[in-house]
Amino acid sequence: MGPLLLVALCSLLVACGNGGASEPPVTSYDPAATSKLQFAVGVATLSFNSGASVAYGLTTVETLRQKDGLSGTLYNVPMIIGPSSFDVLISVETGNEVQDAGADLGTNHITWGTLNQEQWTGPSRGSKASSTGAFGYGLCPCNSDSGPINGFTPLFQAFNTPIYGEQTYNGIGLWYGGPPAFPAEGPSVRALGWLGYSLGFTDFAVAPVVGKYTLYAAVPPAYDTPQNPTPSPGPNGSPTPPPGILAAGAQLTTLTPLPPLAVPAFTPDGKGGGTIGLTVPTGVREAVAEVYTPALSGKSTSFCTQAHTDGGYYTVVTHTSGAQRLTLPDDVGQLTQSGEKTPSICPKGSYYVYAAGVDWPLYEAAYPENLSQLPRITGPNGQADVTTSAVFSGVYP
Repeated sequence: MGPLLLVALCSLLVACGNGGASEPPVTSYDPAATSKLQFAVGVATLSFNSGASVAYGLTTVETLRQKDGLSGTLYNVPMIIGPSSFDVLISVETGNEVQDAGADLGTNHITWGTLNQEQWTGPSRGSKASSTGAFGYGLCPCNSDSGPINGFTPLFQAFNTPIYGEQTYNGIGLWYGGPPAFPAEGPSVRALGWLGYSLGFTDFAVAPVVGKYTLYAAVPPAYDTPQNPTPSPGPNGSPTPPPGILAAGAQLTTLTPLPPLAVPAFTPDGKGGGTIGLTVPTGVREAVAEVYTPALSGKSTSFCTQAHTDGGYYTVVTHTSGAQRLTLPDDVGQLTQSGEKTPSICPKGSYYVYAAGVDWPLYEAAYPENLSQLPRITGPNGQADVTTSAVFSGVYP
């Protein structure tokens, strides 16, 4: 679900009972009847080992939206069941048995056994970690079961991707949509835990197979016991969804991948921004170049570092193939309490650059601009294929 949409929705809910002589009428509804779930799968071309190695995994994209484009639920239990030959066993990146798969190991399904593991969700950002659900644009460990102390439901949280892969370094596999492509948010929103928008896709470093994949999203009470809340009759069966369980199927018809994406380059301009060098291969419809800057609070008393109290994410979108130079503006860094702009990257600050190319309209389907109930999430071949780069790192002058 788009974070601002969650904040706006929850603000309305919190305000309803304050200061009025009577409570407004409560209307209940079945989200399985009023929301629509769609699901897409594709081949993920995963470049790693500084771009020297390439592996091919599975990628997934989903949307679960009401008619107004908001997320269909604030809590659900997702489960992906693949073809019988799909096997969550060997990582295509490490060549070894996958780690942190829980009860999903050696099966053809992906459930909370994987999706709630801290290795993939990152550490809890509150007093309790949120469990994973299917939301308005992508899977997300941000169910409303975390009991947020600030009164708001959790904001969007990215997975450390690829899931089952070898990326274990300090969260540099967590990527969010940020300015200039996405709106920048001020300190009051960031104080709620805001990091950025969803890019929609989740990669898994296990071999894809041709066939049908089904995503189930169970809404309480349409699942088994709280100790094992999976859609009945369980992950080893083929559920016929009763009321309260949404289901959507996706077909993987070809294993032909997108070409590998070379490691991006970055040239600082000395003013806070710089130029991203990116070569987009043929077959890629659009690409997003991502720049991440870790928090600098406490490392300096400068104006810039005082404002950059947590990690910053920046996104530049291109619809052109071939070699190109993309501009990261100088002043899209975190806003100060008084609304002043700051440099995108502070002097002596570390930065990491990553890119993803897709054959479907990733950016056009994303929040906050797209509020359609069924945005397009597949390319010409009916899949959601993606190619991702290894990460480039540097220190700003």
